[in-house]
Amino acid sequence: MTSLDSVLRHAVTPPAFDQTKLNRERLVDIIHANIPRKLIVVATPAGYGKTTLLANFSAQTELPVCWVRITEADRDVMRFANVLATSLQRRFRRLGGKFDLDRLSDSSPQALARAFADVIDANVSETFVIALDDVHYINRSKPTTTFIDAFLEVLPEQVTILASGREVLEVSLARLMAEGGLAGLGPQDMALTRTELAELAEIQAGVELSSQEATRLLEETRGWITGVVLSGKLTGSGLSALVQDPRPMVYEYLASVVLNRQPDDLRRFMLDSCVFPVMTAEGCDYVLRQDQSIRFLRRLVRGGMFVMATDETPRTYEYHPQFRQFLLELLKSADRRRYRRLLVRAANYLADHGSPEYAVDLYSEAGAYSRAATLAERRAEEMHLSGRWITLESWAHRLEESKAVAPKVFLYLAASYTEQGDLEAADSSLQRSREMLNPRATKSIQAYAEILRGHIAYRRGQYDEVLKAADDAERVLGSRGSRQRKSNCHRLRALATLGKGDLHSAETYAEKAFNLLNQTDLKSAQAYALVDLSNIQLDLGKAAEAHATSLKAHGILLEVGGPIKLAVSFNNLAYDAHLQGRYEEALELYNEGLKYARQAASPAREANILFSQADLFADLDLALQAAELYGQGLNIAARLDNLSLTRYGCIQTSILHRRRGGIVLAHEWLGRAMELEKRSVAPPAVTIQMCALEAMAKPEQARNTLSSLLRKEKRLDASEKTLALYFAARAALEAGDLDDAQAGLEQTLDWSGGNGTEQFVAGELTFDSDFREFSRLRLSSHPVLSVIFRRIETMRGIAQLYQETPEDADAAVQVALFALGEGSVHCQERRLSDLKPLAREVLFHLADHQRVERDSLLETFWPHHPPGRQVANLHTTVYNLRRELGREVILHEGPVYCLNPELPIEYDVIRFERAASIAEGLPPGDPRKMFALTEAINSYGGPFLAEFASDWIVERRRDLEMRYLDLLAQHAQEALVRDQPLRAVNTLRQALQIDPYRDDTNLYFLEALGRLGRRSEVVSHYQRYIRLLADELGLDPPEPVRELYARLID
Repeated sequence: MTSLDSVLRHAVTPPAFDQTKLNRERLVDIIHANIPRKLIVVATPAGYGKTTLLANFSAQTELPVCWVRITEADRDVMRFANVLATSLQRRFRRLGGKFDLDRLSDSSPQALARAFADVIDANVSETFVIALDDVHYINRSKPTTTFIDAFLEVLPEQVTILASGREVLEVSLARLMAEGGLAGLGPQDMALTRTELAELAEIQAGVELSSQEATRLLEETRGWITGVVLSGKLTGSGLSALVQDPRPMVYEYLASVVLNRQPDDLRRFMLDSCVFPVMTAEGCDYVLRQDQSIRFLRRLVRGGMFVMATDETPRTYEYHPQFRQFLLELLKSADRRRYRRLLVRAANYLADHGSPEYAVDLYSEAGAYSRAATLAERRAEEMHLSGRWITLESWAHRLEESKAVAPKVFLYLAASYTEQGDLEAADSSLQRSREMLNPRATKSIQAYAEILRGHIAYRRGQYDEVLKAADDAERVLGSRGSRQRKSNCHRLRALATLGKGDLHSAETYAEKAFNLLNQTDLKSAQAYALVDLSNIQLDLGKAAEAHATSLKAHGILLEVGGPIKLAVSFNNLAYDAHLQGRYEEALELYNEGLKYARQAASPAREANILFSQADLFADLDLALQAAELYGQGLNIAARLDNLSLTRYGCIQTSILHRRRGGIVLAHEWLGRAMELEKRSVAPPAVTIQMCALEAMAKPEQARNTLSSLLRKEKRLDASEKTLALYFAARAALEAGDLDDAQAGLEQTLDWSGGNGTEQFVAGELTFDSDFREFSRLRLSSHPVLSVIFRRIETMRGIAQLYQETPEDADAAVQVALFALGEGSVHCQERRLSDLKPLAREVLFHLADHQRVERDSLLETFWPHHPPGRQVANLHTTVYNLRRELGREVILHEGPVYCLNPELPIEYDVIRFERAASIAEGLPPGDPRKMFALTEAINSYGGPFLAEFASDWIVERRRDLEMRYLDLLAQHAQEALVRDQPLRAVNTLRQALQIDPYRDDTNLYFLEALGRLGRRSEVVSHYQRYIRLLADELGLDPPEPVRELYARLID
């Protein structure tokens, strides 16, 4: 990839590893042995050969290795993502074009990580390694370490990350340890062994160390032999001097020895070229104004002058960081003017060759702050659009300290902060930008500053200030200003007037915002304007228009949108489909939206879609699924401390209980929603649902409240007005005012039909048989009612498809067999207590095996009887069973016995196994998984036929028990994923009562106790566990349990 700039090319190319380097086969083998783990950490101080080891591994392994050389610039997570994507694409050409970082520029680090994991998982099947060198540079960058931490959490199983640095990579090491996903090499591992030292002396100095020399060198250095590893110029006598010299082996000493032994021309080249973080022959020629750089660079590599080089052409070169720092300080102290002049030349070269981050740093280091500001100003918008806000932040701090004027840097940094929701930082940066802007600045930039002020005010709910900012921006632009900026102004007005409740004005402004962009190629801006317009149209009751607008926006977002925008778009389309009665399509679209919300690592969007899914399941009368989804959404909302989401979840949960007759619970949930309300007047949604509850007990009070609310129609959106009209009519019916009820219902139908809100009426009528029958008698010819009744029938049909166990509820069970717990047999709802134990055992054997050969029955139950007696006993047993249960229950077809499959026979083991299969078949995180696991666990009544001890029963009992334990473990895992540690603890206690030795159960139990902060219980349980293992099995706890315990009590 010759088109890459030299810095990026160097970052993704492993250093050359040749015969002049020590092959540390011992360490390479250790890395290979730990490839099944997610993360292998190599952490030592400088000088232990970490980079060389990674290069050694890359050269020796048969596995593909993607190399990432990290620098301080990678503290910007988008820059790091670009380097990682480039490395992956160079190694796997099939990934070309798969990482669309422009789409992901506004994504969180977690979303970026999931996007990378998804691309790798979908396109790379072979095992490979990502080598991250010098990770200590990013340990202070929260966004980049968050990216790596999230990447490790969702890392495809075919990937291993090999990370080296002077510090341990700051990610969730405890979690990785608990999962068995972490391995590490430290100074003791990296220290040279006697054998390696002897080999190194032979390679580097051509000498053979005596045993005494080797011992002394190892004692003095403790295996830290950087001078020998990095300097092939040391002769045998030099090696001896090192052994005998008592001074510490520090870089300054070694560098002085190495540097002072070089010819003058080479020494001068080393001092002058060190201004480059990454060197190329072309760059050095430019800065040093010569054409001999390639010759000097080759001499440095051959001599091992603290230089690492790549193999690929054109080659890139890099001094060891500490040696480069030594050279820079020496150059600066010797000739400060030359030092600055060379830095400026290097910055000029890097600026012209696609490395503005390094160029700005070098200009600043040289004191050329005006040049640094000019370059930063020129690249500021590009950095903002590509999500490089951390680079902008770094530039802003540098330029602020130097008093340089760079208004665009602060302006676009303010825009980045605004998008992140950091309004205080956005305000501060915007203020600095406005102070720096002079009257000669372009009108577009001046207007953009006002537009940003408007966006900050909108996020604070200051709608009048938003409108003022939009007016000020448009005044600056004048009549011939930028169409994009003018569109921004109208979009601000649309959002502000929507916030103030003026839906019609909001729609007008939103249409103007889009129309200004319609003839441009600003796709993202068009999509955002359309999304605004669609939401406003929906609130106005223009369902068909809103859907058409949403489809238009969605088409654009599929082309240019990132995960979070696609999550919003899919959710909008799903909501439209739900309103229009396309329920199955809505479910599919919600699932797509949920996928993108999780890719975007946006818990707020995820909660929003979970609530929308729950609303649909509630309309379909799938109450358990709806309750599970509402619970998940509320957990997320509570974790985010998002009051609006929490309020919505409480209201909708109240509706769920009200529809199913749980009036007390409905009042409780609505009360929780009201407690969250800070305003003195409850919002319309709460008022309407309170009236829905009062409609039965206090119908006149409900009618009065709703009439008052409807008179303030401007406060209501289309769905709220529909429900207000509906419950006013329902209250009239309850009050006995039939004519008023009919008139109110007719008004509801007319309004809902004209505004696309029929689904809200269908959702309520589904659960109100009295009002449904009343509407059928009084308004059967109303066209909208016919639509609603068809919707109700459709919802019932779809609900049947989503039932977990679609059994015929009307079929009367003739025989019921209960083997889990106390074994019992029931016939026609009567317990058969007179059946002899052997007959019961035979019956359960037939139920469990379905079809059994006669010879198998004989050998199982009467193995020691003569053949004739065996047959007789079987005949007698079957006869007795048929007499109690009915002749048709047990069939005898030739040599095979079985229970009649056409009869309604219930067997609790089959019910348990069916429920278990459903739960096990759902992927982790599926909204139905927790419900399915709970159903399966609850269907396990106890040990299989506990009163029997036959071999087949004991074996079957153990199998079922193991499956039950697995389900408990999965249930606990799902609870922990949903941040419900108390639920996990209760589940795991059941498991531990059955099998206290099981490692994973004890591990999850300790983790759950730890999350609850119950440190004393962690200690007491762990002590009981290790005593039990030692006393009963003579074993120690496995390593993951020990490591988790150590972390929890630390």
